[in-house]
Amino acid sequence: MKLLLGVRERINTVIGAGIAALLFLCMGIALAFFISPKQAVEWRRVEHLPLLDAGAYEALAAGEEMVITGNLQGNTPLTEDGLVAYIRDEWNVTPPDPSQDEDQPDGDWARIETAAPALVIAVPGGTVTTASSTSALFQGSLPETMVEGDGELSATYSGESLPDGTIRTRGFHDGDLITVHGQKGSTGDIIPERLFYGDRVQLVEHIRSGARAAFAIGIGMMICAPIVLVGGVLAAVFGRRR
Repeated sequence: MKLLLGVRERINTVIGAGIAALLFLCMGIALAFFISPKQAVEWRRVEHLPLLDAGAYEALAAGEEMVITGNLQGNTPLTEDGLVAYIRDEWNVTPPDPSQDEDQPDGDWARIETAAPALVIAVPGGTVTTASSTSALFQGSLPETMVEGDGELSATYSGESLPDGTIRTRGFHDGDLITVHGQKGSTGDIIPERLFYGDRVQLVEHIRSGARAAFAIGIGMMICAPIVLVGGVLAAVFGRRR
């Protein structure tokens, strides 16, 4: 009976390793050969879009993709620290797995609020206005503030231990340099896809870095897949029975 139980445990170990290896392989392929090339196409497209002034934007047809860079001007603050557009996330900490002695609490940011109203941007030759949006991406090295939560569990973020329930707010102040990537709407306002903290060169580098990171991680996961499988088989063959 014990022999059969031991054989079953070893088979389950091999099956688990096989499933883990397959997941690593599939995720690696997706990152390296689908997500990374898609981002590479995107950064090349954004890089070759003309940078518009007010006159060129006015002449642009509705629905055309565009990039514009300028400074936020005359926008109403929405927060006490003067943010005119922001995103707010909550730090959710998952308890460690009690079956794993060395497992640690794990934390993830969950979006709880997006405030992207119509924004006025000063550009050469005049101003342009974005349409309000709930789906625009906030990107770049945005200023951020933290309000620590009072949860009992904590997890590490950027080398710092944050308690469960911590609130992070990131956004733009009036006067900040912003690059907007999106389309010209039928009303003349910009329908934003991205609100980037910085100039167009920095935006292109941000997308390019994401493409390179996705490719490197994907290749790494594909390399790890057979290692995970072999490790599981060796653990099943040479591991001690409980």
